[in-house]
Amino acid sequence: MSSQPVFCGVAVLTLAAVPPAEQLLFEDGFNSLPPGMFSAGVVGAHAEYHYLPQLAPKGGWAVSCFRSEGSQRAWRVLGEPGKRYMYQTYLATPAERRFTHPILCGGDPFWRDYTVETVFEPESFEGKSGVVFRYRNDRCYYFFGVEGTNAVLARVRHERAFREADEVVLARAHFLWEPGQTLRARIQLRGNRITAELAGKLTLEAEDATFAEGKIGLLADVPTRFHSVRVTAPAAEVARLNRLKAQRERELDELRAANPKMTLWKKIRTDGFGVGRNLRFGDLDGDGQIDVLIGQVRHHGPKDRNSELSCLTAVTFEGRILWQIGEPDPWHDNLTSDVAFQIHDLDGDGTNEVVYCMNFELVVADGATGKTERKIPTPETPKNNKPPYNRFSRILGDCIFFCDLSGAGRPTDIILKDRYRYVWAFNSKLKLLWHAECNTGHYPFACDIDRDGRDEVLVGYTLFDHTGKKLWSLDEKLQDHADGVAIVRLGAEPDAPLQIFCAASDEGAFFADLAGRILKHHRVGHVQNPSIADFRPDLPGLEIVTINFWGNQGIVHVFDADGNLVADFEPCQHGSMMLPVNWTGRPPEYFMLSPSVVEGGLFDAHGRCVVQFPNDGHPELCCAALDITGDCRDEIVVWDPWEIWVYTQSDNPKPGRLYKPNRSPLYNYSNYQVTISYPGWAE
Repeated sequence: MSSQPVFCGVAVLTLAAVPPAEQLLFEDGFNSLPPGMFSAGVVGAHAEYHYLPQLAPKGGWAVSCFRSEGSQRAWRVLGEPGKRYMYQTYLATPAERRFTHPILCGGDPFWRDYTVETVFEPESFEGKSGVVFRYRNDRCYYFFGVEGTNAVLARVRHERAFREADEVVLARAHFLWEPGQTLRARIQLRGNRITAELAGKLTLEAEDATFAEGKIGLLADVPTRFHSVRVTAPAAEVARLNRLKAQRERELDELRAANPKMTLWKKIRTDGFGVGRNLRFGDLDGDGQIDVLIGQVRHHGPKDRNSELSCLTAVTFEGRILWQIGEPDPWHDNLTSDVAFQIHDLDGDGTNEVVYCMNFELVVADGATGKTERKIPTPETPKNNKPPYNRFSRILGDCIFFCDLSGAGRPTDIILKDRYRYVWAFNSKLKLLWHAECNTGHYPFACDIDRDGRDEVLVGYTLFDHTGKKLWSLDEKLQDHADGVAIVRLGAEPDAPLQIFCAASDEGAFFADLAGRILKHHRVGHVQNPSIADFRPDLPGLEIVTINFWGNQGIVHVFDADGNLVADFEPCQHGSMMLPVNWTGRPPEYFMLSPSVVEGGLFDAHGRCVVQFPNDGHPELCCAALDITGDCRDEIVVWDPWEIWVYTQSDNPKPGRLYKPNRSPLYNYSNYQVTISYPGWAE
């Protein structure tokens, strides 16, 4: 390893010819890309549970991570025809650089022994600029480049403390350069050996076995021009990759052939009253068939901090409108949060009501007609409220959750919360039972933990008993908010203990006991949208799949029943609801990534797309999975503000004894729900 200062001249550097013993794997001078913004622009939280095609890879590259609005606009293709370059325009803040960096990734995750070369021009000493290699995901990779006045070879791997650097420096040397100067980096990988050259004058070497294979990437915390990238490999490595590619294609073909295809079952129009991921499903008119309730959203701002229902439309899957409340507006089709409405048989008479908040009222309405049965004003905004949330004198209502606080033996009580701070409990007559303050997170969960016939309620990091008494809270121990919480029995044994799982945003994911003691804490980035099901029948009990978003979107983690991380992969660079899907009528269940023909589909817990969406022009924005036809297996509902399509299996109806999991109820539906799918079989 060189430790002497090296000064690089100002001449423009170009990539040398491919060595005779090497074969070209990948090369890009960015001339084939159209000029202009390469990043998706400001997609914000919309991409947490909507599929946006602007986030898809382009020209072999994908924007791997972003956080603030500025970093979402970071990457642009600039320059004259024939002299294009990829320009990272954003200056990441010191806080952002502790746990994420603007990265553009490309290549094949199975690349192993290769050489990557890049010509680049950093414009500042303030952060890192350089090359990522053996990229597993945007929290697990190697980096080589400049940081300040040093050349750095480093390994980045998550599992560190909250907002603490994940980097281990493998080699470092002082390096003299000037902002705006053209540099050439060359990294050769042979087994565990890493040899990294900068400007043809400085060499850093290291041995590390953490990541044996992976893609490449461009990383820059500061504005940086990347002029060219090339990847070569020995002939033996290229032959290995060709064999592996053929093997993967055969494996996928076999898996897909073993699964029924998606067949279009229903299609309805929703012009004018449609919306993004804001549907509820249930039998509204009492005919025994599932219907759809569509909720449009009015945003009072700033952003999504004060949002409420503006229109409700009840429609059958035949396209017949049952009723409508409020005024439909096609400009109210966008949302990045929950709003408060559900379908539920609140009074236990066998027919469903619709419970919702609108115009500062909590309303119970007849499901078949939408006619109001009773209503009360929403709670007054507490005096110690801090704007910009809850800026009105009464709360708008962030979500509704049903549970049994009264000991009725069924969920007759209502949990209503605002965005992030306060929670209220009402009985079925809309009488206030209690209210409390905590870091509420997004969506509650309830369970009768002490077996007294009344539910305890987990709201964010705090557990309340049925009277609203705070049993314990982790608010002082954990930063950020809970994106998804559940009280679940993961073990295979009937008497397996209940435990708590939490997808905790930047705090990662953790398992806790019923006393609030954290048992295992996985600091693997901004974790969201967990689903719990039998995704791996080869493992005992249930598994949990999650996906990351802010700062490192698209990383999927799989946890076993003992709380161990058993797999991770990065199939995309966007968020997902990660909904479990009982597609075949037998274990395992799959999870749905998105309705995209190219990036989406049904995936197994090994990261393989086992069922693809047909290329038939269907909506790709939103998706849901539930049994609509009644054969125990799930249908796939996909939609956007203009259309709703429903797919079923090509072999529906399927005779015989079928897998029929016991799912989280449709009356507790949320963009932040934890879907639990306990194993079960139809008689």
